[in-house]
Amino acid sequence: MTEAQTVPAGLDAEKVGRWIDQKFGVSEVSYSVLSVGRSNLTYTVDVGGEPRWVLRRPPLGHQGGSAHNVAREGRIMAALGSTQVPVPNVLEIVDDPAVMEVPFVFMDHCPGFPLNTPEEWALIPAENRRATAFGMVDTLAAIHRVDIDAAGLGDLRRPGNLVERQLRRWLGQFENITQRDIPVIREVHDVLVERMPKADDVVTGIAHGDFKPNNMIFAPDGTINAVVDWELTAIGDVFTDLGYFVAMFETPQQYTNIWVPGQDDGFPATQELIAHYEEQTGTRAQNVNYYAAFALWKLACIREGVYTRMINGQMGDLAFNAEETGEGVEGLARQALTMLDSDLHS
Repeated sequence: MTEAQTVPAGLDAEKVGRWIDQKFGVSEVSYSVLSVGRSNLTYTVDVGGEPRWVLRRPPLGHQGGSAHNVAREGRIMAALGSTQVPVPNVLEIVDDPAVMEVPFVFMDHCPGFPLNTPEEWALIPAENRRATAFGMVDTLAAIHRVDIDAAGLGDLRRPGNLVERQLRRWLGQFENITQRDIPVIREVHDVLVERMPKADDVVTGIAHGDFKPNNMIFAPDGTINAVVDWELTAIGDVFTDLGYFVAMFETPQQYTNIWVPGQDDGFPATQELIAHYEEQTGTRAQNVNYYAAFALWKLACIREGVYTRMINGQMGDLAFNAEETGEGVEGLARQALTMLDSDLHS
């Protein structure tokens, strides 16, 4: 790259460029921040002004922990490459301090666009939009149908219940990172513990952990080219994904800061999405309101981490509104309480 080009924070252009030249024989590249994801940092690597590769690394100031373990995330995507789940093509998982001080994943650039705005949704022909919505559910079902051991991911299993572990984990992470007093986080946690579904109602599989429209890359016709952001993936109750997915469509955007299409935009009703999931998986989705509430509470904890990194200057060049992010934390927690008493699915 030339001296005039600006390198985003978190990259050493000389070291990374030398590695790319050695591995792929390309000496002239440029870098830009990819506007997908608010935790692990993601960059495009352009060649001749066109995106060729994507590089993904932990946040600036990362001190460890599986939530930002990009090597683990890269391994999951690589393992799913041979399944029916659409994922980016992982080229290398690099853990070499001579190239970068933290591990990173290097993958082919996946063409297409996520759904972050009404304008992006409008890129999909109106007559294809219902099929696109159901295609998202088909993709979720494909994730949940993966044979964990055949994919080589059996060692990701952990003892005990996924929801129970995550309630404990995210509360601990929230309390470790927050610099504010937000009592409703503990209040929702305690209700979720009290109302946890019975073991007989749990269906175990790969749970993506952050399955929503802006974590998918769409082709112009509305088909899904790839699911991205696998950093929160775990083996456990797959209804956590379903609850999270439908919660995005049941929660006001002011709480999530995530735009999703609604029925006025040609999107099916929540009940239709759940029914389609049941048809594709052959299971009956139970306790969907609980899982939706759990998803919103977890999102509140995650957003507090993002907010803290923002105000501490650890999010690189990503231009997000810290005040809006901070305000959404309590709103999400209170929406979770509302969701617990809702009737998403009979």
